[in-house]
Amino acid sequence: MAYSPTLLPLLIVGAAALIAFLADALRLGRLMPWLGGISSIAAAASIFVEHMALGADLYWDLSATLLGVYLSLAMAAGLFFITFHPLSRKMTGSLVGLLLTMLAGSLMLVSAQNLLLMFVGLELQVLPFFALLAWPGSGRAAVESAFKYAVLAGLASAQFAIGIALIYLGDGSLAVIPPMGDMTSNVFGLMGVLALLAALSFEIAAAPFHAWVADIYQGAPAPFLIFLAGVAKVAIMGALITLVAATPKLEIPIAVIAATSIVLGNILAYRAGHLRRMLGYSAIAHAGYFLAALAAGPLGIMAGAIYALVYGLMNIGTFMGLSALPENSIAIPWATLRERQPVLAGLLGLTLLSLAGMPPSIGFFAKLLVIIADVHDQAYWLAILIALGSAFSFAYYLSTLWKPSVLSNPDRLLHRRSWETFAALGILILLFGWLLVPLGMG
Repeated sequence: MAYSPTLLPLLIVGAAALIAFLADALRLGRLMPWLGGISSIAAAASIFVEHMALGADLYWDLSATLLGVYLSLAMAAGLFFITFHPLSRKMTGSLVGLLLTMLAGSLMLVSAQNLLLMFVGLELQVLPFFALLAWPGSGRAAVESAFKYAVLAGLASAQFAIGIALIYLGDGSLAVIPPMGDMTSNVFGLMGVLALLAALSFEIAAAPFHAWVADIYQGAPAPFLIFLAGVAKVAIMGALITLVAATPKLEIPIAVIAATSIVLGNILAYRAGHLRRMLGYSAIAHAGYFLAALAAGPLGIMAGAIYALVYGLMNIGTFMGLSALPENSIAIPWATLRERQPVLAGLLGLTLLSLAGMPPSIGFFAKLLVIIADVHDQAYWLAILIALGSAFSFAYYLSTLWKPSVLSNPDRLLHRRSWETFAALGILILLFGWLLVPLGMG
């Protein structure tokens, strides 16, 4: 592939990842989170500058630019945050290298206009998580979580590869928008696109492709769920946006998957009885809300991009808050958390309310935008289902706020003064988004 300005973000992140992998041998590992964060910010700046630039198989259009800038800044915030977590003290350079590799794959996913590049981006994103979810010091549950993630990611990758093969068999092109017609212009192309949809549905835990999602959320270390739920899933959503924008015939199967995810995800989350499992099952419902946007035609594409961004922000704030708790916590010890880290507790409460869609949170406006897109597309039944599912979700999201939980040993709560600064910045970002999203809707 010839060099073009659209490759600059990948080159910045890739170079930083290589340096990070070598840093442990040079005893420079503790500096790598800062290098990784600065490199991610530089990648975000380059994406913003080069937006709308058409390159060789990469295209930073409006939604790709929005999500690319978000992914880069989210990675920077996550790297700065976990610098102060005990898990980052072992092989710090390798940890940062894996996370930056994941970022490179995520950026390829949201901007790729070639199916082969999209597949490479998918692999660069999912492979590091095998190691991250079972990082030294994480515990036995994390190893089980990593194994289950590996099985699901392997199935998704195989499905994606089959889809690419079928599409190539149909029209001999790997372009997302082939020169002649679209990818669904023949039966092989249609089957291939459906295989791609199934593969990406595995990655965002949409029903009925949601197996083990609650187990993964329960066993994975909370700091790494910041990247899994707040970065990786958003990148997969970006790939789905690209796919759906190029193949309008997917609207019906996407609507069916969306409805199934909303219903099943809410029911399972309500019955979970465990904080992490509830968040895992509710992720199924949120995948449904996102897919409901994509089922709404052209207006739904931008609604989906905004929902993906907001959903990522909510997950980053939520798992930043949960990173302070013991890994085996089944509920939130609000009394202890408010006493030790009040600003972090405030961020956690705000993001949980926003995930539920409490007016006038940023999550409420994101869901409202999806409903408006569905109504505009005359998919009234889907809009009603979104409203009912969101209302039902209050039953389990609000219970996490008032459900009594006592931490037997308050000293087990991680106390980092710097995390209060991150939490305050997160609250400001959410408030800024709360002002910006309604303005964009107007």
